[in-house]
Amino acid sequence: MSMPRLPWLVSALCLLPLVGCEEIDPFLPSVSFERLDVHSVTFEAVEADFVFTVDNPNPIDINLARFDYALAFEEVEFLVGDDPDGLELGAVGQSEVALPVGFTFESLFDLIDATRGEDVVDFGLTGSFGFNTPAGQVNLPYAADGDFPALRTPTFTFDTVRVDDLTWTGATLDVDLGVDNDHGSNLVFENFEYELALEDSDLASGLVEDLGTVDGATAGTLTLPIDVSFADAGTGLYDAITGGDKVNLGLSASTDVDTPFGVVPLTIDETGSVSFD
Repeated sequence: MSMPRLPWLVSALCLLPLVGCEEIDPFLPSVSFERLDVHSVTFEAVEADFVFTVDNPNPIDINLARFDYALAFEEVEFLVGDDPDGLELGAVGQSEVALPVGFTFESLFDLIDATRGEDVVDFGLTGSFGFNTPAGQVNLPYAADGDFPALRTPTFTFDTVRVDDLTWTGATLDVDLGVDNDHGSNLVFENFEYELALEDSDLASGLVEDLGTVDGATAGTLTLPIDVSFADAGTGLYDAITGGDKVNLGLSASTDVDTPFGVVPLTIDETGSVSFD
């Protein structure tokens, strides 16, 4: 990324005995934070740009020589750096300068705690743009703050398995999955494709287009309905249903989750011990 050199006219003004350096102010570029552009967000990582607007009032192009930054979340410093690449700013107009960032949410949440019931964390971004001039370097400081996405993976557990119907040939079951949603917004689970195992043996598989919604800041329940035959599942399922003992279930699934930041894919690999009710 490149940065501007002030026109020779501005430097010359500072050298004239009858003109004070304060009079170069109208020729200095100005910097303002414009917006946060989030390009990609998953349950694992995020990629975004902090976008600045630099206004060059001079009649010629100038080069930005340096750009340093310190990024903090919840007032805890997270990223610092200095970008030495050059950026040419067009004459008499505005140019956008983007600071790209990408990191895993695990690294962020290892540093700070995202507040339950909130979808975002506070960010603070400070630094300066440096302009080289014949009279020396001119630094323009900046400061920005706002909200940054904080996507947390919902936690799945097995609650119980309810027997809706039991015959000599099979059973209709409702597998209740406990889901803890840490966000302030609801999470909607769609296109839930799953494989369910009982004691390491295949029990059922399928696709549920609309599994349900878990409200924000709530430990809710999603119910997975399945039909199984004893011929396919074996006598172990019948014994588990009628015996009342706990059994081990395993769930492998993929689903689309409608989050406050768009639809995000999620994979699930969960095991647990449950009883049949």
